Amino acid sequence: MPHFGSTDIAKIDLAALKAFDAWRTEQNGKPFSQSGINNHNAALNRVLDEAELHGWITKSLRPTLLNKGLKSESRGSFTNAEYTKIYTALRTWHEKTSSTKAQATREVLRNYVLFLANTGVRHGTEALGLRWKNIEWHEQDANRYLVINVDGKTRKRAAVARDRVESYLDRQRKLNPAIRSESFDALLAARSDEHVFTTRLGKVATIFNLNRSFNALLDELGLKVGADGKTRTLYSWRHYYATQDLKRGISTHALSKQMGNSTAMLDKHYSKYSPLLNAELHSGRQVRRNAKQAAQDQGQSVAELAFNMLRGGSLDEAALMAAIGVGRDGYVVTEEIAMLALAAKRDEFIGGETLLRILNG
Repeated sequence: MPHFGSTDIAKIDLAALKAFDAWRTEQNGKPFSQSGINNHNAALNRVLDEAELHGWITKSLRPTLLNKGLKSESRGSFTNAEYTKIYTALRTWHEKTSSTKAQATREVLRNYVLFLANTGVRHGTEALGLRWKNIEWHEQDANRYLVINVDGKTRKRAAVARDRVESYLDRQRKLNPAIRSESFDALLAARSDEHVFTTRLGKVATIFNLNRSFNALLDELGLKVGADGKTRTLYSWRHYYATQDLKRGISTHALSKQMGNSTAMLDKHYSKYSPLLNAELHSGRQVRRNAKQAAQDQGQSVAELAFNMLRGGSLDEAALMAAIGVGRDGYVVTEEIAMLALAAKRDEFIGGETLLRILNG
């Protein structure tokens, strides 16, 4: 680490660490966050591990790394109405400046914002480091999905983009003068090493320029600070993405795989929102509506489809009962429901308690 330079590893003691803490605070202009200090401590621990392995220091003399940084707070987000207002404004944002470089940045910003809001990829090095060879089609059950292979903050991961992202990236493709592919699919097949977010001037968009342009847009739209008093930035689109997935009933476990976070972090920041975001899901309305529509599409009764979905693993016992209406006014135990429930119990797909609730209403 630059601060320690050629310092003898054995001389890095508590006093040296306190001096380092004061130095980084001065360089940063403010106290570091706990997550930032965790990154520094991880790097220092790797150095100390190596030193201990080679016998340059002993375990008893190894300094303990502390973290008294500021607790991080969840960043501001956007409402769906604000999202619409922003992407609408971005369509003509590049026309409101006479600077050629600023115009080029704003053209990329339009695609960049839509990409962030619909993938959950981190703003900055994670998104701007993407090259076209990192994007591919994944085929599954006669469908194909756009996959972004991200070199993430903690590990590499594959993130599945929303279907609409294809059009945003196709528009971005046309900005890069170095790309000669005739189509989006041809570009992905060529596994180009070109950076994705390149301006029409042939330069990769920078964090500084994108931040400056986006902040200027938010100021013009009066959206820099949300109703909760939190300042919004390009990183807020990651929070927006997470909120949208939670509204759709995605579990924090599945979301953590997509976003490259721990479930503990997601629970910490979003658990207070989950019940309200998923009001329709928790009430059972969404499950019943989806089950009824699927049953109609497949020519089955709701009960038959629900029990088939249970056997296939796509419904648990609670969702099964919500789908067939257990506990709802007007619920009637038909012969069909009774037979399906008994068969499910016989085959050990439901427990005795669930069987009794279905049969007794």
